[in-house]
Amino acid sequence: MLWKFLFIGLLWGTAVSVGNYYYLKLVVKKNENRPPRDKILSVVNCYITRYFINIAALLSIYWIFRDVWTIAGTGIGLTVMKNVTAVLELIKDRDEHRKSKQKGSPTG
Repeated sequence: MLWKFLFIGLLWGTAVSVGNYYYLKLVVKKNENRPPRDKILSVVNCYITRYFINIAALLSIYWIFRDVWTIAGTGIGLTVMKNVTAVLELIKDRDEHRKSKQKGSPTG
């Protein structure tokens, strides 16, 4: 039974994490042509909203299942997109570094 609740929490946390990621991308895209101060303010407001969404996700899963393992799975799931984004950035940076080396340009 433990794995079932952990898996349910992981799925829920991952779904919320993916939704938060696309919400951030939407806010950034919507505010591309605004002054820098307005851009920063909108992104900060987005992050505050995302924190409340994460708390609501944790509370909702607790109220539904009343199980510690669903909360743990949700917490792990909420970090999924952060880790995926970090890995994708590392891969992109590695590929750019390799391309600059192949062209023979100095790499500082």
